Amino acid sequence: MVYKGDLTRKSYKIDSVFPRPSYFDPNKINLKNKHTSIVNWDEKEIDMITIGDSFSNADTQGLNPFYQDYIASFNEIKVLNIPRLFKVKGANLDAYNYIEVVQILNNMGYLDKMKPKYILIESVERYGISRFAKKLDFEIKDENLFNLLKLSTNLRYEEAVDDSLFSFLNLNNFKAIRNNIYLTFTNKSLISGVYIEKMKKDFFTSKDQNSLLFLKEDVDNISLITKEKIKILNDNFNKLSEILNKKGIKLYFMPAVDKYDLYSKYLINKDAYPKSNFFEYLRKLPKKYEFIDTKKILLEALEKGEKDIFYSDDTHWSYKASELIFKKVKFD
Repeated sequence: MVYKGDLTRKSYKIDSVFPRPSYFDPNKINLKNKHTSIVNWDEKEIDMITIGDSFSNADTQGLNPFYQDYIASFNEIKVLNIPRLFKVKGANLDAYNYIEVVQILNNMGYLDKMKPKYILIESVERYGISRFAKKLDFEIKDENLFNLLKLSTNLRYEEAVDDSLFSFLNLNNFKAIRNNIYLTFTNKSLISGVYIEKMKKDFFTSKDQNSLLFLKEDVDNISLITKEKIKILNDNFNKLSEILNKKGIKLYFMPAVDKYDLYSKYLINKDAYPKSNFFEYLRKLPKKYEFIDTKKILLEALEKGEKDIFYSDDTHWSYKASELIFKKVKFD
């Protein structure tokens, strides 16, 4: 079974396809250790809790799609992931942000049962401001949240296999023709919400090796990033860290760098777009938590010529990024 990326499904740019194993491929994981989900938690103590968006829940699919398995394998620790409230009856996916979910588990006594040494919160860069740069309720409680989480799932199975995308005579063929004709006249597809720009170097091993496909949202959300909002975000993580430190828990924040932000310096047409300062602003602030600077780590690899750090056809990074990050970031 083969999976094709979300940007391919949106844009139908077939030269950027990077075929890879879907969830259904039994050989998709070759790491020593695997994480577990809260769905399967056996009420034993664990070492680390992770929580986040699609980057934390393997929406990229492919080889070793969960970065948590790299953490578990490189550090010999037990990692438990809290998945999104996806397709759970009565659940609101966006009811709480990840800081509030952690605080609910804390205030309801579940962290005392799990006894984690570390909690890692991940969020894609483009939603970092909207999620965390606001007033949060650190006293929040919800008696139903834990039971809903136990019913949740990591996997979007209806998207896992998309073999019909380019099969003979179906509606997708006509969409593909329409979109590819449209893209001969512009690099900004308002139909799909995908931008396509040429880069100065080849960073992918797909047929088209130097085209960057990225979301319009990556650019649009840059306007939200200000020093003031980054300070609010940082203050919220500092406050959560202070709370968790009292229980002997170390907090990590891992913003997943946007694809556009990571590759933007290599765009031939880079002056046509604004520059993101999300990481640059955040680096300068005093922190009581551990900051995983994914932009710095992955940019260093790009500058050494590493290819396929992000999938050419996807908004998500590849297994290479997970390996690069967690060879640098250790948990002791």
